[in-house]
Amino acid sequence: MIESIQTDVLEAFLGFLSTAESVIIGTHLNPDGDAIGSALAVAHFLDGLAIPYEVVCHHPVPKNLRFLPGAARVSTVTNQKHSLGIVVDLDAFDRLGTTEPYFRACDHIVVVDHHVPIEAPGDLRIVDPEAPATSLILTRLFRSLKAPFTPAMATCLFTGLTTDTGSFRFRNTNPESFDVGGYLLDCGADLELIAQEVFMNRPLESTRLLGHVLSTMQLEADGQICWALIMNKDFLDFGAKDEDTEGFVNELLAVDTVKIAVLARESKPGRVRYSLRSRKGIDVAKVAQEFGGGGHVNAAGLSLIDLDPQLGMAQVIESLKKCLASS
Repeated sequence: MIESIQTDVLEAFLGFLSTAESVIIGTHLNPDGDAIGSALAVAHFLDGLAIPYEVVCHHPVPKNLRFLPGAARVSTVTNQKHSLGIVVDLDAFDRLGTTEPYFRACDHIVVVDHHVPIEAPGDLRIVDPEAPATSLILTRLFRSLKAPFTPAMATCLFTGLTTDTGSFRFRNTNPESFDVGGYLLDCGADLELIAQEVFMNRPLESTRLLGHVLSTMQLEADGQICWALIMNKDFLDFGAKDEDTEGFVNELLAVDTVKIAVLARESKPGRVRYSLRSRKGIDVAKVAQEFGGGGHVNAAGLSLIDLDPQLGMAQVIESLKKCLASS
């Protein structure tokens, strides 16, 4: 069963749309399938209302998501001021990166998200931390508004749902996930295209870099923690980019003894991004928050700047060992 959005929330959302001269849609840094899929789904929804809008993101759309209908609309800058901002898949405004000022300048902000919030910006917050994906919340919202679901919108939403649930494999997958997935397929979501582009279309440079990661990974805590570090030199040597590492951390977690996986990427000298994944109820989000990051219980991230990558990894691993011991 697909849940409905409360009437007062629907009325408030429609109220903001009715007074908006134009809308700016945004999402977080280093966008994933749920972030871009959700942002573009909102764009397709606004197309149906003939409301002018722009879609912006600090980083360009990753290669594996450029197949999404409307992906070419996403830009990194704007010269316009918009009266309404709609932010999706975001738990803190600083994760908007260089696009944050565009949203700060808006008269009103609507936030649609499924993270436990680090902060709570927005005049209207349509937030459910129990939902597996922001795209699922948007499906609830658009259905409750009786909006038409075009194949383009359905494809964007299904992409967000399937990436954040790991093709319905991750622990956050719930019965509603399958109901929403089936509904979106009925609405024309292109499952074959999504599967091909997102999960079965890895560039050669990415494949070779993955081989390097798997050959250099390290085990800690009697094989319960697996970690790997990709240095900036590795990216240069293999001709790969940070976006080419999508899904790598899950390969580390797939080792049968591993309960926590960590992938660190020095995509730029002096800046290292850490992706944390865990099994069952091991809360890696708490560890990420210790270092200024955030996320979900089983999937979180953080960044460390101007700290030796090996030293940074040692600090993160030490915190993860404590997390593992207390779980």
